[in-house]
Amino acid sequence: MPKLEGHELAVIGTLTGLYGITSGTLGPGWVKSFIHRQPVAAMSVFLGTVGIVMPLVIVPIRRALKLPTNQYDASNPNVVFPKYD
Repeated sequence: MPKLEGHELAVIGTLTGLYGITSGTLGPGWVKSFIHRQPVAAMSVFLGTVGIVMPLVIVPIRRALKLPTNQYDASNPNVVFPKYD
C-alpha cells in the first residue's frame, strides 16, 4: 500500500478541486468539447497533468525496487541513499 503524505494529498486535492470547479462551471461534456475544439491546449493540459502525477507514481515504484529515494523523503528512517563506489 503506497503511503500518502501531505504533499501527495495536496496534489490529489488540487487536481480533483480543479476538475470539480471546471465541471461545475462548464457543464457536462466539456472535456469532449475541449478536446475537439482546442486539441493543442488539451494536449498541453494532458502533459501538465502527467507531469504533476508522476511523483505520485514513480516514487512508490522506486521504493518497491529499493532504488534511492533520498530526494523525495530524506526524513524517512527507511530511506535508501545512493551508493557511490
